[in-house]
Amino acid sequence: MAEQLKVALIGCGAISGNHVGAILATGEKLVALCDVKTDAAKALKEKFSLADAAIYTDWREMLQREDPDVVHICTPHYLHAEMCVEALKQNRSVLCEKPLCISLAQLKQILAAEKKSRGQLGVCLQNRYEPNQIALKKLADASGCKGASATVIWRRDAEYYASGDWRGTKKMEGGGVAINQAIHTLDLLQWVCGMPKSVVAHAFNDHLKGVIEVEDTVTALFETSEGKRLSFYATTAGAKDFTPELSVRLLSGETVLCRNDLFVVGEASAKVTPKEPMLGGKLVWGKGHEALIRDFYDHVRTGRHFPIDGEEGGKSVRMVLGIYRSNGKPVTL
Repeated sequence: MAEQLKVALIGCGAISGNHVGAILATGEKLVALCDVKTDAAKALKEKFSLADAAIYTDWREMLQREDPDVVHICTPHYLHAEMCVEALKQNRSVLCEKPLCISLAQLKQILAAEKKSRGQLGVCLQNRYEPNQIALKKLADASGCKGASATVIWRRDAEYYASGDWRGTKKMEGGGVAINQAIHTLDLLQWVCGMPKSVVAHAFNDHLKGVIEVEDTVTALFETSEGKRLSFYATTAGAKDFTPELSVRLLSGETVLCRNDLFVVGEASAKVTPKEPMLGGKLVWGKGHEALIRDFYDHVRTGRHFPIDGEEGGKSVRMVLGIYRSNGKPVTL
């Protein structure tokens, strides 16, 4: 049996449980948890019975003392870039939650650090591991994509944004619905249909005015170099969290409607059930964390290049930042 990799996790908030469960499922050794809120780290340690995991409030001290092989970054958005760059400079492999970063300057720094590092960089875009999304990708690759549209309709209210002082701020979250709730669907849109070259978009604060300083609703029209049009709508004003939808027009003439829980080609519909059970998680988040994390560790162990790297994970960041720059005018991504 291969020797366990030493793993450390930074950020013990809502999504961290998906990471811890998957790390343990892969059989690696979680040696440390880090969070500025000690109670959050202690609660995570207790929940998963991590008797041997040390707790830190300073992530730099944790990296120095524990010397992990792999670092999982599950912190607020504005911290991702600094942590990724430092860990990569230390030649550690890094798996970062979305978004990889919140500015083009940060993306440039990350890509430069990744290029020089002996460690791997992976971005947690777990919906690519959903069976229905994989089926859609295969169809689009085989037939070609003529165009597509996507919708993300979730519910976020004032109570949600009060749960963290970084939420709903331009400086720390980097934006609103586009960079947080909708970035997975933007990633799927470009993964299936190709990276767009330009966008015309509008961002609004319709139902959370006075609560957040960023957008709660966006509309966007992307265009690829081949002339494919990709339309996009996202809002946090939904009555509930609805499962995001992606509709693709294939060059074969068929239209495919894809959600994580539904797959429709023409008039026929089917659900694609995973062959193996995946770890829990909200359906609207996608339940592919374990599959992605397993795949990431397989690439780290074998030395093969993980496909959702900095450049690939940065594509959805470029799309989001293009939406924010547009304000109704065409911008190049």
